[in-house]
Amino acid sequence: MKSYFILNCEKQERIANSLYNFLESNNLVSTAKSFWNSLTRQDVMKVINTNPDLMEWFSSMNLRVRDISWTMYSEKTNLSMHTDEPPVIAKINFPVLNTENTYNVWFDNNKKEIARVESTHPIVLRSNIPHTVEMGSIAKYPRLQFSFCFYNEPLHLLGSDTQ
Repeated sequence: MKSYFILNCEKQERIANSLYNFLESNNLVSTAKSFWNSLTRQDVMKVINTNPDLMEWFSSMNLRVRDISWTMYSEKTNLSMHTDEPPVIAKINFPVLNTENTYNVWFDNNKKEIARVESTHPIVLRSNIPHTVEMGSIAKYPRLQFSFCFYNEPLHLLGSDTQ
């Protein structure tokens, strides 16, 4: 199974702007205290109901949103290699702000890097193996990204090859 798969999204910029506006209008960026930030059920419904382009894009892939989180990497973030909580294996990460020169990186059990992708496009990612986010030397802060979990995980997009 691949570590990630890059997704094409024709309305990526519009969706990213809408997600950023959600964070700003709810004062979430300025009050965030950690890298990982889960949305409440009420906020999940707000995102779903105010982002028709995003929901249309997910619908085109036969995906129904179950949970939404967002991440903020700042100058103060100290993120290490980790594995996300089960049972989810495949999530979609959607870049929102300052994701150029930032990377999702995956590792094998011996801590050897097995895959890396710049975080500039939406991806399906495998979250049940060790991974992290790395910032390049010219990356800007804060780096914002949304993470979506689904009732029907997009495992088929990860295939069976190692990437």
